[in-house]
Amino acid sequence: MENQLKTNKKSFMKHLIIILCVIAGICSSCNDMLDNIQPYLDAGENIYVGKVDSLTASSGRNRILLKGFYMYGVTQKKCVIRWQSQDEEDKSLELDVVRDNAVDPFEVIIDDLDEGQYEFSVTTYDAKGNSSIESMIEGYVYGNLYESNLTNRKMDRLYLDENEVVISWRPANNALKSEMHYTSVTGEEKRIEIPITETETRIEDCDLTKVLRWRTVYLPEETAIDYFYSEFTETTIPIKKQQEVKRLISG
Repeated sequence: MENQLKTNKKSFMKHLIIILCVIAGICSSCNDMLDNIQPYLDAGENIYVGKVDSLTASSGRNRILLKGFYMYGVTQKKCVIRWQSQDEEDKSLELDVVRDNAVDPFEVIIDDLDEGQYEFSVTTYDAKGNSSIESMIEGYVYGNLYESNLTNRKMDRLYLDENEVVISWRPANNALKSEMHYTSVTGEEKRIEIPITETETRIEDCDLTKVLRWRTVYLPEETAIDYFYSEFTETTIPIKKQQEVKRLISG
């Protein structure tokens, strides 16, 4: 009986030592965790302001349109947009924010941008200087380089049918429309828009002694905010009815 008690006592002491070791390990881990988070505790609570949500970028001619929504509270008082120029110079634009509704539109055009790719960050601030998480968006700005490579739509035939000027057009890829400029029989300078899907154009009131001038219009992206144009092409009108222009405008 005495031996059994000694054995039980040894087993109890063994388990007790194991439990104490486990507790010591847990306490040590807790101390390590507290050491890791202590700087954050000392810094205090971070207060984040509602960011600009659903941010988009629409390309333009040496400019870009940024749009989105102010959401998540109405404490925003200031908005700062940051980007780098094509020369890698830091740029920024600061805007005052007035909130009237739970969701308010954010819309700004940034002008005087060189042609190229950009990344924009948008941050909002409250009256105490607390900031939002950055909203990021990329966009491309178009300019003279893009426009200088645009081609004008070509004529296939140009002739007279009675008193009508008839133009047969060749297909044009990636273009939006064409603009035709001409002088009417009353001396008025006129402009007509020709859909890119139109293959034949007839002009009834054209002064046959004047030149025709046309150019082709492009939209570089579906959401772009500016048109871009090819250079103008000029041609004279054949005098005799049904006479085709000997030199086709084929470039």
